[in-house]
Amino acid sequence: MEVHHEFKALDITTVEVTESDLDALGDHEDIRFVEENIERSLDLPDTDPDNQIQEDLKAEQWNPWGIERIGALAAHERGETGCGVHVAVIDSGIDPTHEDLHANIGEGVAFVETTIESNKKWADDFGHGTHVSGTIAALDNDIGVIGVSPSAKLHPVKVLDDQGTGTDADIAAGIEYAARHGYDIANLSVGEPETTQTQTEAVKFAYEEGLLLVAATGNDGQPQVDYPADLDEVIGVGATTKDDSLAPFSNTGPEVNLVAPGSPVLSTIPGSEYGVMEGTSMATPHVSGSAALLAAHGLSNVEIRELLTTSAEDIGLGPDAAGSGLVNASAALEHLEKLELEVLPE
Repeated sequence: MEVHHEFKALDITTVEVTESDLDALGDHEDIRFVEENIERSLDLPDTDPDNQIQEDLKAEQWNPWGIERIGALAAHERGETGCGVHVAVIDSGIDPTHEDLHANIGEGVAFVETTIESNKKWADDFGHGTHVSGTIAALDNDIGVIGVSPSAKLHPVKVLDDQGTGTDADIAAGIEYAARHGYDIANLSVGEPETTQTQTEAVKFAYEEGLLLVAATGNDGQPQVDYPADLDEVIGVGATTKDDSLAPFSNTGPEVNLVAPGSPVLSTIPGSEYGVMEGTSMATPHVSGSAALLAAHGLSNVEIRELLTTSAEDIGLGPDAAGSGLVNASAALEHLEKLELEVLPE
């Protein structure tokens, strides 16, 4: 019997056993449950070829439309950049040498192996995690793009391989790792129509530890929100387009909490390059970055969630499509300022 993961905080162990041993494990009085460690793969919508880059991003810094749409640029003008906040990117890793990210990358971990020759085991060999990271915290450095929270610290938690594939246990291990390290926010641009008890328990543990979890609702265009976004402890994020309509691929349902720009999204890709991707995966980091701006004020995960939802912009999509509405980082910070003024002594 080979042990793959030991979740000390959850009292769960992932092991590789023969099928003939399953019944014996399930019947053992000291074992709470036995379940399959399901393999997951990212399912991204095809990106419209007309949405690819035409500009020279090496010549000057570009402001992606989504960053501006959610009020992040207005927040930056007021000095809000997410300094001191720690964001776990639970994904395919991050390019450790990217010119627009490297200065914001902190410690990382890999639960799957990278195929890249690098001294960083969490180096991104798929590209998804690097793209997500740029939306959260690309540097304000006069080149490329700028992130929602350009001073936040990014922590790569590699749970997806070079094919965008990982197991439920890998993802759960990444969530537990982020919680045990005391990070403020975890971006989970991953999801599937079903969950496991292991992943659910990891989410609940992380939430109780104070980690704010933000996850993609899924790209099937169906009235069913993917896990872990479906869980009460997670902010589920759908995707919008440039005209504030719901992206056709964005899943819907009562578990949707917010929407954010997801089609098309320009961000960082491996090799100090830039590219366009689409999906609720791309919408999610807009919310994580907005949360980082609030976390810089010392707020709890519960307080940040409340501010993001109460300050969201109603764009007329309805609660099943958009939850509380389009995330608005600037409005959330303004709401926080009003609350702080209200509690000041006379």
